[in-house]
Amino acid sequence: MVNSNLLNNKINSKNSIIITEKKKSLLKTYSLKKKIQLIEHKSYVGGRYSVLSEVGMVPAILMGLNINSFRKNLLTFLHAKKGLLMDSVIRLKSIYSSKKTNSLVFLNYAPELDDFLYWCQQLIAESLGKKGKGLIPIISSAPRDHHSLMQLYLDGPRDKLFVIFSLSQQEKIKTNANIFDKMFNYAQSKDFSKIRAAQRKALLQELKNKKIPHREFEVNKLNEETLGELFSYFILETVLVGKLLKINPYDQPAVENVKILTKKYLI
Repeated sequence: MVNSNLLNNKINSKNSIIITEKKKSLLKTYSLKKKIQLIEHKSYVGGRYSVLSEVGMVPAILMGLNINSFRKNLLTFLHAKKGLLMDSVIRLKSIYSSKKTNSLVFLNYAPELDDFLYWCQQLIAESLGKKGKGLIPIISSAPRDHHSLMQLYLDGPRDKLFVIFSLSQQEKIKTNANIFDKMFNYAQSKDFSKIRAAQRKALLQELKNKKIPHREFEVNKLNEETLGELFSYFILETVLVGKLLKINPYDQPAVENVKILTKKYLI
């Protein structure tokens, strides 16, 4: 609706594609009126689970990505990780059931993964936040939050599970060797990826020292294949945890109630 207002009459059959369910709706009516190509979205694929469907893949094609690579070797990857996956599912089920943990903190050392983690936030919150259960997923930017939230994370209430994300790639930008005195030689001519890696390593060691629950995901190469693996892994993990908790990981009843009331107030 906002896009149609901003673009006014510039949306037409030559420059637009509409993806929506084939049912009576604003978007379908709009596509018929403007004679815009309609790609059907299956009603049984919920929004947060649709990232690898046409909803995510059509924009991916338009961005120049190779959509076949999203599923390249995917079954091999999942088969190789099934032991890790099931172990994580069982541990997470225990954490969700204990009620001692309230928050799931994603400490992200790779800004390139920000959007992926915001997707994770929605996936986990909407799928597992039901029947009095659930952890609040928080996206925490590192190493920035070393200087604001880290004191609380490490020395505050023991009610958090930490998930550390990083990307193992080198940066060409280095610190200027002429700025610091020799007494600070540990910071001279160091590329920023090494400095960030040292901060992450220090945090992991301190989490271990304090016996704070955590796990780590280090991404070796950020491409379509890796993203396909990450999306698939977290979808499976979330669904399986939901099943063990005996909650429906696919619906979002509380959100639907808000939508119904919103429409009521607009009439």
